Amino acid sequence: MVLQYLLDCISGTLAADPPLALPPDSRRSMSNASEIVTIVLTADTPYTLQKHLNERISTESWSKDLATAVLHGLESAIKAGTQMAKASLDALTQAKDAAIGFAKDYHFYATLIALGILAILMPWALEILGFGELGPIEGSLAAGWQSKYVGYVPKRSLFSYFQRLGMKWHWDV
Repeated sequence: MVLQYLLDCISGTLAADPPLALPPDSRRSMSNASEIVTIVLTADTPYTLQKHLNERISTESWSKDLATAVLHGLESAIKAGTQMAKASLDALTQAKDAAIGFAKDYHFYATLIALGILAILMPWALEILGFGELGPIEGSLAAGWQSKYVGYVPKRSLFSYFQRLGMKWHWDV
């Protein structure tokens, strides 16, 4: 259904009950509108969106027909998106249930997967906490924690362990 709305928008055909009536001689406007709606829906950054829209729209080319066609295309895409939200939620629920079932049935494999994920995320988490390559990062949680030791960090403390990891286990991401 989503694809049908997008195809209708791109090809210039209308749904059975359009919210706004379009004049029959607006085929050129529909073609421009489908290009504009496609740009709006697929733009990856605001800058890209502005650049592409500036190339396609000028004050002379904008018309009531074009505005109506763009509005209809965006409305159809939004309606299709809300219909997809339910399907996405259902898929997420099924995936969560499957993951929980897997973890209950296969404790060992679930533990290995969790440890692997932790190993991948550890350098990022250490940096977020403030354990940098050259020591605690100024103004971070790690710096505040180190100040509690008043110049003396005990051997084998959790702080010293995290700092050692932060200094040795960094990845250039």
